[in-house]
Amino acid sequence: MIFNKMQLYVKTILSLIFGLIVLSSVVPFIPQKAYGDGFTQENVQANIGNRVITAFIKLAPPIITSDTTGDKFLELRFFDANTNTTINNVEFFVNVTKGDKILMHDLFYTKSGYMILKLQPGNCQNAVCTVYGDQNPTLGGWMSQTDEVTVLSPILADGGLYHLNISLLALDYGNTIVDQTNPPKFDSYLSVGDVSNHDITYQNNPYNTTLISYYDKTTNFNFDESSKQFSWKMPFDWDVNRFQARPIFIHEELRVPKTLSAFSDTPTYAASAEGFGLTGRRVIVDPYTIGDYMIVHLFLNRADLVSMAKNVPAGEQNIEFKVSPEKPNVQSSASLLTDFGGWHIKLGWNPKTLTANSQNNLSLSFYDAFNEQQVTGDVNYDIQILDKDQSVIWSKSNAIAPKGADTQTISLPSNGIYSITVKIKSIVNNGLPDNTRAGMGRGNIVIPSTVTEMDNLTQAGGQQTNSTVGNNVIPEFGSVASIVLAVAVLSVVVFAAKTRILRQ
Repeated sequence: MIFNKMQLYVKTILSLIFGLIVLSSVVPFIPQKAYGDGFTQENVQANIGNRVITAFIKLAPPIITSDTTGDKFLELRFFDANTNTTINNVEFFVNVTKGDKILMHDLFYTKSGYMILKLQPGNCQNAVCTVYGDQNPTLGGWMSQTDEVTVLSPILADGGLYHLNISLLALDYGNTIVDQTNPPKFDSYLSVGDVSNHDITYQNNPYNTTLISYYDKTTNFNFDESSKQFSWKMPFDWDVNRFQARPIFIHEELRVPKTLSAFSDTPTYAASAEGFGLTGRRVIVDPYTIGDYMIVHLFLNRADLVSMAKNVPAGEQNIEFKVSPEKPNVQSSASLLTDFGGWHIKLGWNPKTLTANSQNNLSLSFYDAFNEQQVTGDVNYDIQILDKDQSVIWSKSNAIAPKGADTQTISLPSNGIYSITVKIKSIVNNGLPDNTRAGMGRGNIVIPSTVTEMDNLTQAGGQQTNSTVGNNVIPEFGSVASIVLAVAVLSVVVFAAKTRILRQ
């Protein structure tokens, strides 16, 4: 049976009024709006009284772009972060927008605290989409006995930035309603990778390149044959008040055929974003994942963007990216960025000069890439060092970094370039292991070399900028290796929206 949107809202409002009349008590809470810019999965939190309510959001498949076909899934779990106990009988509104367009506003219910939205291709009219499910008889939220409902909509089909807002209506019991004048909310701004293919010409030969923007759609793609420089623009609101308190992250991926040897025959590249030079962990080069392509990844986090915004002209509404080859300069890594999960791993070498057949103490410090704060929980990780043939010459599994810091003693047998991988498996929060942001960082160790730690954003042709937010100095991370082996570098931030349901 098909219910139109007006019927749903009338029933919901009437049920809400009835619930308020019969409700013996309203859940006491101190509302806290929770924000999160995650990758393919994330936890976002809000407080209700002394409880820290967490919404775990996970997308499947883990990498979604505008080229992804087939069903897509949004998995939700509501739990108490203090006890890791799943919360039962959660009724919640979901509002999804893209740009200034409302894609969906609807009410859902899960008895178990889990819900899966199966997103299939379909069209919506005035934010009314097709969904198959039942209605909770108490407050009217869409549900199913299996906690999976199917939604037909164009959501996630198009690349770009999506905004998901989840607002709690009730929890614990079917009629235990939270104060709706200021309900706890979970906000996420995540994106589906926008894939665009571009044919370029160099010395009269054609080459097909691919650009994937994991934040928003791009425009003005260009290739300058004389400088071998690629450039493009991406819309971005530079109002610092909008993002300075948000864990924001931007990821751009450029794929260039190796047959364009004038571009690909180098392990290092010069890159910039809106005139600011990108160095260290902000530029990762991957010549291995797709054999015929050189892949260049560009990353910007909140600290970078806040720092850049100080010198961006008023009224600017874009970020212009530029990438060109530069003279090879392979260095030992002083920091790594994980492919998934959003972690920085700062590497400190003692002594800083690395030589063969000598012991070096390697300190590892783990930071959250979203806010540049050091991890305070215990980190469970694996670490490996591989030779040029990718054979493991040293490794340690299930190592523990208490409060986000650890030290390993390493000796390498001969001169050369080695690969280092650090896989973050879980981080202990409130005494409980959290593996929702697992990921691997990759870099290089060059023997002999001296490891440096300069990693400031620089304004093209100008002075170095300080990576500070307010009065808090952001830790500086050292040069990331120019060649990174097998970077499966992830779709940073991809996100899901949901839509309307039709009862069948």
